[in-house]
Amino acid sequence: MANTNPLGTLDPDTLAGIVAAASSTSYEDWWGRVRSSGYCAHPIHLTRTLAGQTTTFYARCENRRETVCPACSDLYALDTWHIVTGGLTPERLTNATAVFVTLTAPSFGTVHAHHAVDPTRPCRPAVTGACGHGKPAGCPVTHQSGDPAIGSPLCADCYDYEAHLLTTWWFPALWNRYTRTLRRLVSRHATGVKVSFVKVMEMQARLAPHYHAILRANNEPDALGIDLETLTTLAAVAASRIRVEVPAASGTVTLRFGAQADVQPLTHDEQTRRVGGYLAKYVTKGITSATLPARIPAANIDLLPVPEHHKRVMSMLVRLATLLPDEYAGMADRLGTLGWRGHTTTKSRTFSTTMTAQKQQRAAWRATHTTEPGRGFEPDAGDADWEYARSGHKTPGHRYLAVTAALKHREQLRTALMADDVAGPRQSES
Repeated sequence: MANTNPLGTLDPDTLAGIVAAASSTSYEDWWGRVRSSGYCAHPIHLTRTLAGQTTTFYARCENRRETVCPACSDLYALDTWHIVTGGLTPERLTNATAVFVTLTAPSFGTVHAHHAVDPTRPCRPAVTGACGHGKPAGCPVTHQSGDPAIGSPLCADCYDYEAHLLTTWWFPALWNRYTRTLRRLVSRHATGVKVSFVKVMEMQARLAPHYHAILRANNEPDALGIDLETLTTLAAVAASRIRVEVPAASGTVTLRFGAQADVQPLTHDEQTRRVGGYLAKYVTKGITSATLPARIPAANIDLLPVPEHHKRVMSMLVRLATLLPDEYAGMADRLGTLGWRGHTTTKSRTFSTTMTAQKQQRAAWRATHTTEPGRGFEPDAGDADWEYARSGHKTPGHRYLAVTAALKHREQLRTALMADDVAGPRQSES
């Protein structure tokens, strides 16, 4: 498996790069640009030429994945937290109710499991015998977290890879059908009630997607609305009704959500904060713990340093793209995402603030608080020529220093937040 540590490996070349960077006469200027980018692990190098003077700036890569850039993933998670909690403030929940929903994919076959609630529990000890292919139907092993076997089928030949990939491909369509169905059910109970949402996709260990979402029903003032118990019931009913027929190699198949739909009412501030942190955590995760290139030629699948389950998923994508090119030609371009073609985070326009609005606020703050040249994007005094130079740090040593600073900054922020929680409100705020 590829190394997923955001720091990378402290090998001799990296160590030499660290020493060279720290002893360079241009260290202070370089470090100022690193600091201005928020300690980005893969900054975008931009040059600005104004009045004959050229200045280099570092811009964030804005990658949401923690293994790629801890600094930018932290910022993305914070923005997501604000989107979630911003839609659940007391002002927005006045005349409104909200629930937390988890929608999974159905089972495509038995897979190896790690039991987080009881880590000492064996995988599947109660199942005995063998499947039709002669493979054991159970597993007595206690898988520890991080075991590459977790999520892989007990028998790859029994596992329905076609249904798996079709469900992954059409999962956004299932969500679209779900929201439309829920809104119809809600309107039958109380006309005028508006349903909005924010959702995050997480890829499970078996490489099948599932959704974590917050649904909010806004009741009209002084009108018949919908209570929390009814919204909870309708959210579960809508999930059980969703069916989507799609083309398959054998004709058509009917897709649905898994039977384990979970709907929890949101009733107090602490629960809201916890759910906000829960969703923010998942947006920084990659599609898989394995590092995959964006473009993977079909001929190179067997050469990838990934588990066999990953390779079978990719091979089925290629097979469907070949058998049904009119419907699934695009699958051949989605090997690196294992068939996922949707967004990680989506929301209704009316749920709360947006990523764009938060970026604009940060840009406006930097424009008014940055005065040192090269340390931020200060407003241009006149016409300037901007050019893209390149991206990334010059050496692994430079990247190591930036990521180390990002991780240290993260710990400082968390320590400060914990101190505030323990100390409670300041005297002037009470």
